[in-house]
Amino acid sequence: MKGYSGECNSCQVINSVRLRGPKSSIGKGRVEVFYNGEWGTICDRGWDINDAIVVCRQLGYDNAVRALLGGDVPNGSGRIWLDYLSCVGNENIISSCSHRGWGTHNCEHYEDAGVQCSVINSVKLRGPEISIGKGRVEVFYNGEWGTICDDGWDINDAKVVCRQLGYDYYFRSLLRGNVPRGSGRIWLDDVQCVGNESNISSCSHREWGLHNCRHYKDAGVQCSVINSVRLRGPESSIGKGRVEVFYNGEWGTICDNGWDLNDAKVVCRQLGYDNAVWALLGSFVPFGSGRIWLDYVRCVGNENKISSCLHRGWGLHYCRHYEDAGVQCSG
Repeated sequence: MKGYSGECNSCQVINSVRLRGPKSSIGKGRVEVFYNGEWGTICDRGWDINDAIVVCRQLGYDNAVRALLGGDVPNGSGRIWLDYLSCVGNENIISSCSHRGWGTHNCEHYEDAGVQCSVINSVKLRGPEISIGKGRVEVFYNGEWGTICDDGWDINDAKVVCRQLGYDYYFRSLLRGNVPRGSGRIWLDDVQCVGNESNISSCSHREWGLHNCRHYKDAGVQCSVINSVRLRGPESSIGKGRVEVFYNGEWGTICDNGWDLNDAKVVCRQLGYDNAVWALLGSFVPFGSGRIWLDYVRCVGNENKISSCLHRGWGLHYCRHYEDAGVQCSG
């Protein structure tokens, strides 16, 4: 069972939440939590998308698609650990959310809660320098993140990873000793990319999980991005669209709380336009997906880049993608 070895109270649990059911390998299933040496379920009373977001994030997924109620997941057995769970959505672990108390409930297992999670990008970088595009490469498969062995790892493999992550260019493929060691799964070995593949899993490799490596041989890359802001949407070619910013290896949107013409000016200037015509709020741009990186951005208007403006902090927000900010630029 994922994250747990054996049937003992003293065994180490890597993650205190897991999914169970026939579709758990694709991020869908009954949610179970580990407490006091036992796995148990969560009652679906009050269960909503905010709770699902926390579970999915804790499991390593990017986002939650749905909060599933009892009739949508297979019934569990044994303990029912939590009831009336109420998450804000920014908690790191599900047990940090408000609830009635461990083991306090009046539920049956036909009311077990579940989630359907999604992973937006099946590759990521890990390590202390990932904010500048350098780190250990990890891939997502069968509900788990794992590393790649550096046997045969070269610049063509690095090209594919950097492109998949949204970077413009690659600098180097990093071999053993140049990246921090990972832990857990080693998913791929003997990866051989031509260099034009759209994702790393499309390259030739040994079977998933088949390798003869240790984590001192984990592969990495160093990538670069020319401009950390972009527009997206059908009219982005004429300077109008949803604003996205690049941070920590991922593109994400900006929430429109406080979004105004000064913010739009900075974005347009950063993109090479002469000026900003409008600051567009959520209903005027197509919705994004994935990360929401910035909220309550407050620019004076003379900053060189949008990330230099005041904001709440990377990834801190209380928004949904229908609130994504945009701009219309001119010149």
